[in-house]
Amino acid sequence: MKHSLIRWGLALLGVGLVLGGRTPVAHAQTEQPGALVKVGHYTASTDLLNLSQYYQTTRQTRVAVAYVPTTHFGKRVMRTLTLPKGTVVAGYLTQQKHGSRLTPALLLYASRLSHYRLATAQPAGYTVDPTADTDATPTVITGTKQLSAFKRVPCPKYMPAYSHGDLYLGGATAALSPEEPHQTSLRITPDGYVELLTYATNVRTGLGFYQQPTSQAKIYQTRFNDPYRKLYVRHALPGLHLTHVKNSGLRQYCLTLKNLHRPQHIAGDPLKGVAGTFDSLYLVGGTPYYTFIGFDGASN
Repeated sequence: MKHSLIRWGLALLGVGLVLGGRTPVAHAQTEQPGALVKVGHYTASTDLLNLSQYYQTTRQTRVAVAYVPTTHFGKRVMRTLTLPKGTVVAGYLTQQKHGSRLTPALLLYASRLSHYRLATAQPAGYTVDPTADTDATPTVITGTKQLSAFKRVPCPKYMPAYSHGDLYLGGATAALSPEEPHQTSLRITPDGYVELLTYATNVRTGLGFYQQPTSQAKIYQTRFNDPYRKLYVRHALPGLHLTHVKNSGLRQYCLTLKNLHRPQHIAGDPLKGVAGTFDSLYLVGGTPYYTFIGFDGASN
């Protein structure tokens, strides 16, 4: 979620903000860790932006995913999710200590996958647990054989720069508001789906944007020419303005995302160790949306 689950849970990180200097402008994602990029009038480290790593399955493989009760607080349950060959997932490679040894481990952010994919393992009355996507995520891949089922790939072109793929309805005013978004969300998933979600009010806190999409479609082609990102899908998406480009085939409709390159900054509180945050503004089919892209690092 915009503030409580995404922003402030990480805002105590303390990496300094740099003002000025010659740095790349954040028009497209720079994947190099520790790089400095220009975000509006600020220069920020990519270590504090949403710099996900992406991996593609080299064969059909199974992973453990956490689900929680949808309408009430209760114990999470683990289910086995099958990922077909070629599935792209977000995560990062790290090391975990086992006894006196450090072994490679791939931590996957399962809740960012499409509802289409997650629903194949979702128990009735449960929703994927978005709070599990932290360093303590239960979706951990270890062992040489298991790790060989994933290969590192560049950030997919359909993913907005420095975004986890979740965009919320509204312009600059909405982006700067302290209120949680509670209307409409557009999600671009690592495994290549567009989802339009309406906030559900009859579920537990934090799960409003993780229910059945009001419309969804698989992305079959992406064309990126900054500031435009054009996503081609097979059918129209009710609730979004798409351009009809063909009468047959897999790429009949085009959804255009325009990065306005007017990042919004919410100042933090250095005395309390709280970093400021950045949002990017987009036009999605002509409608204003915004997406959280990271922190400025200005904290003690």
